[in-house]
Amino acid sequence: MIIRFLAALCAAVFALAAAAEAQQRDRIVFGVVATEQSEAVLSLWEPFVEDMRRDTGLDVELRTAGDYAGVIEAMRANQVHIAWLTNRSGLEAARRANAEVFAKFIYPDGQEGYRAIIIVPRDSPLQNLEDLLACDRTVNFGMGDPLSTSGTLVPNAYIFAARGIDPQTCFNNVSIASHEQNALAIANGYLDAAVNNSTNLVRLARLQPETLARMRVIWESPLIQTDPIMWRIDLAPDIKTRVMEFFLTYGWRGGVEQRAHEQHILRELEMGGFLPATDDHFLPVIRMELIQQLAETLNRPDLGDEERAERVAELEAELNDLARRERMAATRDLSANIVMARERVLADPDNPTGEVEEMVSRFLADQPRPVQAALIDRRRDTGVWARVGYGALAGLIMFGLLFAASRPARHAPQRLLSDRLIDAAVWGGLFGLLVWSFWPAEVFKLPLLAENADRMGEYVGGFVQLDWGDWRTYVNQTMVTVQIALWGTFIAVILAIPFGLLGARNIAPVWIVQPVRRLMDALRAINELVVAAVFVAAVGLGPFAGVMALAFHTAGVLAKLFSEAVESIDEGPVEGVRATGATPLNEVTWAVIPQVIPLWVSYALYRFESNTRAATILGLIGAGGIGQVLIENIRSFQYGKTAAIILIIIVAVTLVDLLSQLLRKRLV
Repeated sequence: MIIRFLAALCAAVFALAAAAEAQQRDRIVFGVVATEQSEAVLSLWEPFVEDMRRDTGLDVELRTAGDYAGVIEAMRANQVHIAWLTNRSGLEAARRANAEVFAKFIYPDGQEGYRAIIIVPRDSPLQNLEDLLACDRTVNFGMGDPLSTSGTLVPNAYIFAARGIDPQTCFNNVSIASHEQNALAIANGYLDAAVNNSTNLVRLARLQPETLARMRVIWESPLIQTDPIMWRIDLAPDIKTRVMEFFLTYGWRGGVEQRAHEQHILRELEMGGFLPATDDHFLPVIRMELIQQLAETLNRPDLGDEERAERVAELEAELNDLARRERMAATRDLSANIVMARERVLADPDNPTGEVEEMVSRFLADQPRPVQAALIDRRRDTGVWARVGYGALAGLIMFGLLFAASRPARHAPQRLLSDRLIDAAVWGGLFGLLVWSFWPAEVFKLPLLAENADRMGEYVGGFVQLDWGDWRTYVNQTMVTVQIALWGTFIAVILAIPFGLLGARNIAPVWIVQPVRRLMDALRAINELVVAAVFVAAVGLGPFAGVMALAFHTAGVLAKLFSEAVESIDEGPVEGVRATGATPLNEVTWAVIPQVIPLWVSYALYRFESNTRAATILGLIGAGGIGQVLIENIRSFQYGKTAAIILIIIVAVTLVDLLSQLLRKRLV
């Protein structure tokens, strides 16, 4: 019966995947970066996307990711078609993901830019940039995503690279987080200073004024232009036209009621509308990149005078060429006219929007016109109750088929009717659950693994050329990761021994066993990242928070394994020790522990291996080790460096595994 079930399941999954993936090809995915909590970002953008669906006639799906690299890679794989990105990440999308700029947003007050800032707690002794850059390794500093313009590129170009300063060696600890996370960390005293931007402060002033009151600004950058809206270059021309017309007229069309509705949605997004733009939008970003490279070249001690002069001349030539390109930017005059026309509409609510729409039409007239109508399938994902119905129907069908197939042959041993019904119900129910979860789990994308194998090959190909430039840093941080795992496992074992004994039914009474087991369930259920965040609040950033996170989570795992080992012991030695008149403590010491020591050692060593891998992830929240370096390089598309780090981690885990095998032979 199991073989029949698995065969039917595989056939059904592939059939559903093929049908659903074909439907999915006609969906337009709009990707946004979760600069705040993903739930908040989705709730802010969903009304805008709902209007886009209605007005363009396209089946638009809203997707969000926790970092810029996720959206860019999805766009590169043609899984995201339109995206709101930052200037720095948008430039990477143009370089890597076959994407181009078609619009940019402006603020509600008409401003076309914002500023990067550095914030500190209100009562911080840091008063200015000079105090911050003392580089005495006493400051815990928060940077933004590696692809963030205001969070990384601007402070690097204007502050660190210009002074020849490496933040990793200047500060005590450098964490990577979103602007919202950095702001909360500053307000609560977890960080001493962090990057942010003026847009986020405006949002904080509106939504969390008490948080804003607990921080102050000690530096701000020159004006940075607003973020771009991009699409894939190969998007159908008809779709491009509809999408562009929607963006450029949104908030400034129709009657007073419609304009008020759309302006309200834009204000929630801290936007005032959209202007046309092209890839020339990135010229200031490229300028900052060149300035950063020029500063780094001038401050590199390993370059000779001749090589440095040659490289400086090349960069200055690129900067001069860039200045010429900036003067030839094509869309500035039209954008300014559209802004003025919109201001007139805003000043007079009864003023018709014809002037704005006429200017937008002129801009659209210069764009490539559709060569054919796009074939848009407006079917949406099946609803929740429809999925429940499909799952129940599939389960009933599978139940009937399996029940009929389980009927014994004429001369075969007979089976009870109840057994056949239970088996068919179990397997039919499992099949129904799989069908019910087919769409939410997006298993329909299974055929894409074969269709896009070449794209995966290109991605993996980026890891071929190893970059060992910072190998000493990688090795040192990997050693810290192993040390975190070692101490975390050691403390976990110390905690797990008494809890393992108290959680064993054959050792402790039920009124002790149940509370202990529930406590261990709670420790196992909470992810190490969550536990680490709690300890960061108590002990600050650094490896010790990672040690305690691993210790508490692993204690929950080991205590369960230790208690199960105790419950499986041979009762003979226990009864023998008890017959001598020994106390319960002596029974445990001389009859229980000698039997379970081999298993306990094996479990502890295995968890040490697992914790070595888990400790690499704790760097995400500033808990030390190689994890933070790894994530920074992945998000920066530094695949050569990423491959080198992964190789070092593999070597470290292999050595830990060999050490564990040796210890097992000696101790077990």
